[in-house]
Amino acid sequence: MANRLKKWYDKQILKTVDKSSITVSSSAQNALRLIPPSTFLTTGTPVWQNFSELIYLLDCYYSNPVVNAIINIKAEAFANLKFKVKDLKTGEIIPLEQYDADGGKLRQLLKKPNPLQTGSEWLRQLKVNYEVFGNGFVYGMIPIGWENNFTYQDIEVLNNLPPYCVSPVLTGNWLTATKKKEIISKYVLKNFNNKNKDLHPNTVMHFNNVNIRFDRDFTIGKSDLLALVKPITNISKAYEARNVLIEKRGPQGAWTSELKDDVMGSVPMDDDQIADVQKAFSKYGIMDDQYTQVISPMPLKFQKTGFSTKDLMLFEEVESDAIAIATSKGVPELLAKYYVQGGTFENLNASEKRLYDSTIIPETEDFMLNFNNYFNTESLGIEIIGSYEHLNILKANKKEEAETTEKHSQTAERAFRSGAINYNDYLTAIGLPHNETIGELRIWDLTPEQQAAINKQLITENNGNQN
Repeated sequence: MANRLKKWYDKQILKTVDKSSITVSSSAQNALRLIPPSTFLTTGTPVWQNFSELIYLLDCYYSNPVVNAIINIKAEAFANLKFKVKDLKTGEIIPLEQYDADGGKLRQLLKKPNPLQTGSEWLRQLKVNYEVFGNGFVYGMIPIGWENNFTYQDIEVLNNLPPYCVSPVLTGNWLTATKKKEIISKYVLKNFNNKNKDLHPNTVMHFNNVNIRFDRDFTIGKSDLLALVKPITNISKAYEARNVLIEKRGPQGAWTSELKDDVMGSVPMDDDQIADVQKAFSKYGIMDDQYTQVISPMPLKFQKTGFSTKDLMLFEEVESDAIAIATSKGVPELLAKYYVQGGTFENLNASEKRLYDSTIIPETEDFMLNFNNYFNTESLGIEIIGSYEHLNILKANKKEEAETTEKHSQTAERAFRSGAINYNDYLTAIGLPHNETIGELRIWDLTPEQQAAINKQLITENNGNQN
């Protein structure tokens, strides 16, 4: 006991020594600088995830569960696309499954773009590439020499290219260029069988996100994830903290000595005693290979210094960051919560409908413009249309729209029969073209024969609406 008291007194004396009289060598000062910042209680410097290379974006998609879930929501929704073919002369729209004017070539190509993927798998992968990297590259294999003049009928297979392995080679002439070849001389596919493969620019269909940086890569889109590095990093850190708390399931805090002395009261432990206590507690915890109870060789008192998951608000942090990512990607936050947290939510159908109406359908319309241009469908007198009308979530919308249209038609008919509007106003209300002969007349200006003809037309339209 006397020995412990002496050590304790020596420490107290050192605390009272005038520090200004102590000379610290340069080597000691350097050693102090090398001490990790985490050793000290500081405000800390934030460290964000590194997105300086495209390959890091790929790692982010595979390692961050929130990013993965939100991008997959969009990719799966996009892959529900059904193709139709519109005849540009007649306006007739035919489901792709029934289109045979080309001998089934288009149906075969889109149903099985390549030997390894179905059409749905190909679309889903293309969308994931676009959402992760801000670019989607599709290579179409066509006969050599036909690169400057081909249609979809000349394409044998369609393959998605990894955006992090594709680089365009620019000509430097873009301001007055009228053709893609005049801007991009070729695309280089890197690491193709351990070599670089040159691709003709016309054989590559490129979907790119907005890029307002005017540099040598101005034709390459920028990923949305670049602006989301902070919430993405915080999600990773929150999961990391939860993992540490789960792995180290023992108490988070400090054990202090309960040794008593008649003269000094509480007496601190010496180094040997501290080592004995650390050894005793090294197997303490609630893991399979740990003791749930511990016998301490010294009298101790526990003082909590750590924080629980609830205190750190880790779940709230993940949810808040998930909403930020979902909003940036155009995904309703309720869908993000459903995929990340699971469980059931009210108004989930409304959120799914909003996903299609506000995000997927507008993005698909832009996709189809690029698609038709690449396939050169206009030269064949057709247009490929992407549709989601077959989905149950949108069929309900069509029913509501039909009911609303019928109510408007009935209101317009009553207004026409009362003379409140002319015949052309009525035709406009029900979505029909104007009548050049009697369109400006109201019901009392019409002859009995004209009224009878209009009544017959109205009866036919009403029967059609009821059916």
